[in-house]
Amino acid sequence: MEQIELLDRHILQQINSWHTPFLDVLMYWMTQVWFWLPMVAIVLLILWRHYGKKQMALILAFFALSVVMTDQSARFIKNKVQRYRPSHNLELQDEVHLHQNKDGSVYRGGQYGFVSSHAANSFGLVVLLMYFFAPIGKKYIWLFPLWAVVFCYTRMYLAVHYPLDILCGAVLGIACGLLALFLYKLSLQQIEKEQQENPS
Repeated sequence: MEQIELLDRHILQQINSWHTPFLDVLMYWMTQVWFWLPMVAIVLLILWRHYGKKQMALILAFFALSVVMTDQSARFIKNKVQRYRPSHNLELQDEVHLHQNKDGSVYRGGQYGFVSSHAANSFGLVVLLMYFFAPIGKKYIWLFPLWAVVFCYTRMYLAVHYPLDILCGAVLGIACGLLALFLYKLSLQQIEKEQQENPS
């Protein structure tokens, strides 16, 4: 276990060392949800045009369910494991490069980092996005896991997560995403069954 932790720390320090003033700002922006809002708007518009208003409401409900499941489960694990983020680790916080805000404050994230909520949330959504976009254009669905990887990379660059935080968060997210997808399919089957039994 000690060897794994040492490797985890070494990889984190390598990623964090590849910093420049330009990337410091860009990576901080990219780790914020608002940065991705234009992409979110485009994705939702494409889904709405393909699936229609009624089914889109159901899809949005299961996107929300996935986020709730990943966020709450990641938070539960964080509070149980209580592994300090690199930015809060007293042995490491002076050895990593941290983002400084304009007001002089330093961005450190919350106290505990295992597992990463960003990784869990994003990979949970990726499972659903890849499924819903498959009928629209399979050649583009690889963009979603790429987005999740970039989104998660920013967390290591900023030294607020170790690689193991990200990896385990991604596994948790995929599991929650698959569960949400399973429940979505069950709901769709139930709706179709009710429509067959009670045709309008």
